[in-house]
Amino acid sequence: MNTIKISGISLAVAIALNLTGCNSTAQTLESQAPTVVENVANHKLTFVRNVEGINEYTMDNGLKVLLFKDDAQPKTLVNITYRVGSVHENYGETGMAHLLEHMLFKGSDNYQEIDKEFTKRGMATNATTWLDRTNYFEVFESNEENLDWSIGMEADRMLHATFTEDELKSEMTVVRNEMERGENNPVRILMSRMSSMAHLWHNYGNSTIGARSDVENFPFSKLRAFYKKHYRPDNAVLTIAGRFDEEKTIEMVNKHFGKISQPQTPVEALYTQEPTQDGERVVNLRRTGDLPYIGLMYHAPSGLHQDAAALEVLMEILSDDKRGRLQKQLVETGISSSAFAFSFMLKDSSQMIFLAQGEKGKDTTELEKSLLNIAENIETTPITADELKAAKAKFAKQAEQAMRNVTGIGMNLSEYIAKGDYRHAFFFRDQVAEVTLEDVQRVAQTYLISSNRTLGRFIPTDKPQRAEIPEAPDMDELLKDYKGKERIVAGENYDNNVPNIKARLVESTWPQGTKFMFYPKQLRGNEVLINMTFPTGTPETLKGKAAEIEVLSTMLSLGTTSMDKAEIAGKLDELKSSVRFSASASGIGVNIKTDTANMNATLDLVKDMLSNATFSQSELDILKPTLIAGYESERTDPSAIANNSFRETLNSYPEGHPRAHRGIDQSIAEIQALQGDSIKSVFEKHMNIANGYIAVVGNVDQAAIESKLQDTVGHLVNDTPYQYMPTAYKNVHGLTVSHNTPDKANAQLYVINATNLTTADDDYLATKIAAEIFGGGPFTSRLGKRIRVQEGYSYSVGGNISISDRDESGMVWGYAISAPENMDNVIAAYKEELAKVVADGFTEEEFETAKSSFINSRKRRWANDSAILNVLIANKQIDRDIEYYPMLDEKLATLTLDDVKAAFIKHMATNEINIFKAGDFEKPAEE
Repeated sequence: MNTIKISGISLAVAIALNLTGCNSTAQTLESQAPTVVENVANHKLTFVRNVEGINEYTMDNGLKVLLFKDDAQPKTLVNITYRVGSVHENYGETGMAHLLEHMLFKGSDNYQEIDKEFTKRGMATNATTWLDRTNYFEVFESNEENLDWSIGMEADRMLHATFTEDELKSEMTVVRNEMERGENNPVRILMSRMSSMAHLWHNYGNSTIGARSDVENFPFSKLRAFYKKHYRPDNAVLTIAGRFDEEKTIEMVNKHFGKISQPQTPVEALYTQEPTQDGERVVNLRRTGDLPYIGLMYHAPSGLHQDAAALEVLMEILSDDKRGRLQKQLVETGISSSAFAFSFMLKDSSQMIFLAQGEKGKDTTELEKSLLNIAENIETTPITADELKAAKAKFAKQAEQAMRNVTGIGMNLSEYIAKGDYRHAFFFRDQVAEVTLEDVQRVAQTYLISSNRTLGRFIPTDKPQRAEIPEAPDMDELLKDYKGKERIVAGENYDNNVPNIKARLVESTWPQGTKFMFYPKQLRGNEVLINMTFPTGTPETLKGKAAEIEVLSTMLSLGTTSMDKAEIAGKLDELKSSVRFSASASGIGVNIKTDTANMNATLDLVKDMLSNATFSQSELDILKPTLIAGYESERTDPSAIANNSFRETLNSYPEGHPRAHRGIDQSIAEIQALQGDSIKSVFEKHMNIANGYIAVVGNVDQAAIESKLQDTVGHLVNDTPYQYMPTAYKNVHGLTVSHNTPDKANAQLYVINATNLTTADDDYLATKIAAEIFGGGPFTSRLGKRIRVQEGYSYSVGGNISISDRDESGMVWGYAISAPENMDNVIAAYKEELAKVVADGFTEEEFETAKSSFINSRKRRWANDSAILNVLIANKQIDRDIEYYPMLDEKLATLTLDDVKAAFIKHMATNEINIFKAGDFEKPAEE
């Protein structure tokens, strides 16, 4: 359901390979289920150790608890990880763990409507299922009542989840829709097929989403039995991170989880091992699409094995998008428009995966040969010391930056818990730091060999080579002497609310006209955050320059007169800093993450990039195929087609305007014709700080940082005029625009209408609350309850309003995905829910929940210090005091149900809706 990071990749990619559920037999399972010792809290937490700020506790019912405090973050994460995933499923029951994850959101004996509670409490909540584990989490503004509720809810649904057979039938439709969405993605399906071919017996070869026939047909009793078998305290780790009182939290855990006894029967260990692969394996996938791909998959040892660290470094050397061998030898030579590699470092054995994108309509023989050569001929082109240094520096930077976000670490620990012990996260980081050139070369030659490969065709071999995969080491032995490193510098306990921000905020206006805002605050790890926004240009000066604007921000990081792109990337890794440029018709942006020790050197680098960018034609020529491939991939994708459809239909800018809609063919043609000198000219003419805004948060000297920023960007001024370009949409209604996309299992719907509502209008707040009730929550909104929960038509459905503080033109929008044959039912349900609100309005319960969510969601967003910089800049751009937000809260208290209904009718239900949809609508009609 959610997206998280696994060994440097996102779970969105991981799901493409494996996303199954857990299974067990129905016999003898009742005796394995935990029991509750009523009214006797006889289990207590016992302190075990502290590792880098994490206090580890155990309870004698088997539960492990990790408490990771960071009082500087006014939010709290509660994350419970169960060591159960798709690897535990039996024949005929694939998808069970994932489907069970969905069912646990139906509530439990003592927490029956948790979806409403999540919304009311402003909690960000979700769950994910992966090969070896399932986790559930809540993130919320820190307070004891929310924390106690969250801990109690997780303890209750560990034992007493109330999902019924009828709810299962409804949810299976949603899961099928989730499957259909995945079926549209060629990369996702290709990786799933490769994994299935690569594994003969181990369940790592199964997709976590499961086989459709299994999900639709396994008995309800088996799902309940699976739940009882695996959801138990000795199979779970509870992680609490962020701001909380540790003593009180321990009391809460004791109170709620201390009632649960450990089952008499131990958790059943798995024993299937994948045999050594004995020859190349091939899979050919033939489906509708636009771009060809070549993929390679190799078996590797467990993520716990000593070789795992060297393999992680090897994959970084090969896959880095600026310096990696795939980039240099495939993308920059024009053989591939996009190529990447990653690894799944798993508990039992691991996988190394390479993917390269070909060009539409062209033969992939050279691409396949080149990709194989890069992967399997490292013996003849050895890894260099510079490659090793760069990869380790990047990994070290990412590890250090991650430690600044306690709640993020609390989530990522689930992956190491799945492997056996959270401490391996830190142990693995230390192992990577010790990797040698010889280690990397050895593992490349050991595991990246032809007989260990899954590609796509069978090739007989007289003398096959085989990579023997060693067993995983004993975890206790591996970590018996491990202590971890010193804790990172803690952040300040200072909440981001309006009084606190105003008490410290320092503002000034530079002679150039730039507005400067400094918010002094000690951040975790001495982090310093800088946001710079420089509005520039007019419709006339930027006319016909949309392609230049599109690539400008990317080109800024591809080389200066003194450094090439690889050197820039290496310098940022060395400085443990990140710099992100953005560009649009509205202006140029610079976002910087650094720390006090590296701030000045990072700003010197930014100065060089902004002052001396080369806009190299050779780098542009390397970039073009990737950009064009992105456009080509939109031709048959229902989501992209529906999106482009409504943008083309409602866009009211004239041809050549920098904000005018550009179709796929036009965009490709303009990219193909693009020249580096033209991009450079646009940048030099429009890079002007005169109308700009700079905001900084961190524990640095105000005068020093302001002076340093003056040195960094103060010289970037010119006489090009600036004119704000407001959003503009056509005020049309009642349209239905439909596109047929053959052989696509999932269809996309957008409902889009223009509105003249602005945040300054008296009924803005009432409309915002109405929009939240109608489409804001995936489970609790009118659309979510009707189309997802009750009807089961869609995995993803919702809606809201998008309006500006400055523009008089905004959007009222809704969206949904569904099977193509269900799309008419989705649209009918949408219209019926609109009519119900017009006739009857909303309920008092919906009203109170939405108001609570409005306030609590802002508090959660503001807990992120980088978000505060955006708030400061956005309000400064319209000359609005941030007292606006408390005033909104005061106005919220005076709203009535009648106000909300009237606003909904006026702004969201006045006109006939515009419908934009794309999917394989002809095939269902034929069937």
